[in-house]
Amino acid sequence: MFTLQISYPVRDYGAWKEVFDSDPAGRAASGARSVRVFRDTEDQNSVAVVLDFDTKDAATVFLERLRSQVWDKPEVIGQLMSASPTARILEEVAREGQAAG
Repeated sequence: MFTLQISYPVRDYGAWKEVFDSDPAGRAASGARSVRVFRDTEDQNSVAVVLDFDTKDAATVFLERLRSQVWDKPEVIGQLMSASPTARILEEVAREGQAAG
C-alpha cells in the first residue's frame, strides 16, 4: 500500500474543509482507498490528510492532479492556505496490530 501524506497550513479550517469535501481533484475516482483528515491539537489551522492507494503510480497521478488542478489556482493558495502544502508518498513496509494492506 502507498500513502500520500499532505500537510496543509490553512487560514480557516471551515472554509478549507468545504472545498476539501467538494473533492475538486476526484479522490475516489483516482483510486483512493481511504482518506483521513487530522488537525494539530495545538494549531487547529494545521491540517494533515492521509490518502491510501494500491499503487505508487495512482498516488503519484493524484498528487500531480492536486498540484495542477487545485493547488496552482491562486484563489486556493491565497484564500484557503497560508502557504503551499507539502506532500510525500510513503510505502507501507510493516504494520502491527492488524493485517498489512
